[in-house]
Amino acid sequence: MTTSDTAATASGTSFLDGGPAVPPAVADLGEALVRAAEREDASEESIRFIRADGSETGMSYRRLLDDAARMLAGLRAAGLLPGEAVVLQVADDPELLTAFWACVLGGFVPMPVNAGATADQRAEAPGLLGRVWDGYGAPRVLTGAGQEPAPETAADPRWADAWLGTTRELLAHAPDRTWHRADADDPAMRLLTSGSTGVPKAVVLTHRNVLSRTAATARVNRLGERTRTFNWMPLDHVGGLVMFHARDVYLGCRQVHARFEWVLDDPLRWLDVMDRHRSDTTWAPNFAFGLINDQADRLAGRSWDLSCVRYIMNGGEAVRSGVVRRFLEVLAPFGLPSDAMYPGWGMSETSAGVADCEFSSVSAEDERYVPVGRPQPGTALRVVDERNELVPPGVTGRLQVTGATVTAGYHRNEEQNRQSFTPDGWFKSGDLAYVRDGILTVTGRADDVIQLRGVTFHGHEIEARVEELDCVAPSYTVACAVNAAEGEDEELAVFFHPREGADAASAGERVRSRVRESFGVGSVHVVPVTKEDVPKTGIGKLRRAQLRKRFESSGRARGADAAASRP
Repeated sequence: MTTSDTAATASGTSFLDGGPAVPPAVADLGEALVRAAEREDASEESIRFIRADGSETGMSYRRLLDDAARMLAGLRAAGLLPGEAVVLQVADDPELLTAFWACVLGGFVPMPVNAGATADQRAEAPGLLGRVWDGYGAPRVLTGAGQEPAPETAADPRWADAWLGTTRELLAHAPDRTWHRADADDPAMRLLTSGSTGVPKAVVLTHRNVLSRTAATARVNRLGERTRTFNWMPLDHVGGLVMFHARDVYLGCRQVHARFEWVLDDPLRWLDVMDRHRSDTTWAPNFAFGLINDQADRLAGRSWDLSCVRYIMNGGEAVRSGVVRRFLEVLAPFGLPSDAMYPGWGMSETSAGVADCEFSSVSAEDERYVPVGRPQPGTALRVVDERNELVPPGVTGRLQVTGATVTAGYHRNEEQNRQSFTPDGWFKSGDLAYVRDGILTVTGRADDVIQLRGVTFHGHEIEARVEELDCVAPSYTVACAVNAAEGEDEELAVFFHPREGADAASAGERVRSRVRESFGVGSVHVVPVTKEDVPKTGIGKLRRAQLRKRFESSGRARGADAAASRP
């Protein structure tokens, strides 16, 4: 079936076409920043940053453009040429964004590296920088003040030539206001995928990719210069950098960014900030809404006015219906509209979210999975079988995506590119999904599937049911299949963090009973863990594969149904 034939019968197939891409209002990302600076009132500070101690600082688009011009002068003085990559590991958010835009305005390709949103990540940051730098051929590097590479990286004879200095040193230059004019298909950035302990894959996003996605979401979700946004996800991640900051520069709207760890330390700060800054747009993975639900007993006496909130993007991991419904219920007394939640789907390879829909419009008939809507303009989606042929509507298959928003591939990784794209050019997302009545529903990651005696589960389903128990702390539960004794089927392991004051043994028995009653699984490893035991990505998503590997290497996966201690 050809694409045109498929589009013609899309209502009865597992193919969804968002239609032609929305023409962006600017030619490249650099022009978006210049335009925002020119339109901004001279007295405004359209960007606000909340630091790790809770203090705030402001920056205008004009200031951001001026500081980027200063860094650009320093980069050019170092001999950088358009098209060269610059690895950025900068912990200070204003300086990270300034360095990013300096690269964009100079035609260089920024590659942000996580500087550490949590204490554990900060400890790992020097090693991550070294792996990225060495793995991609020792490109030029710009770091924040006081950020040192790992000793083995600093000892590499190539490092002295690669390191450009610190962001603050480059800010000392006089501004260079000669901007590079990029072509639409020039690379605008390379974003590192999370979850890897080796050299992360680098997703190449062009100006066309980012601007197509930005223009589409602005039209579909009615976003404009009067939008007021709040983001607390790291600004090296596609969600913080592309889905929010770059989009907001394009819109010329007011944006607030807080440190990830500051909000995690007290999730109610998220709502404090939105109330104080009258933010109407925000986002987070589903676990974050569960953290708010867990704080419901602290809401008495709060005087928030959340009536202006109109768009909460819920994406990045499986959306749990019960968590969303509880979140809306808990915050309804503070004026949060019942139709403000938008479950969505996207990834770094699609320039962030490219499908979403109002949660209030979702049918309650199937609580197992939450629909994520239709693709936005410039993006097409299909659900296929192992032969890349469309599956019937309602049948779960492999989700693939194509369009103006989708990357052309990974940097310096031809083998991964061959594996990730079909012969006809569709990107294999790695997700499982189905289409029903023209609406996409993502059921989970293919590598999250748990097969137990012929029955299929998703880890996130089991985790959601376990976290309904009052003895289990939210967002630290992991359910996965583990290897059993030789010749035996895989077994289920459930790792959970007991709430403070809960007895681990009795909590483990309750977890086992919940799994048995809800899923019919009688043989299960139940493993209490500390929060530090549970590996997460930079935006708080669970790294299930790492925990499984650690468990199996400990020799614990032998016979089931025994409450266990830490892995």
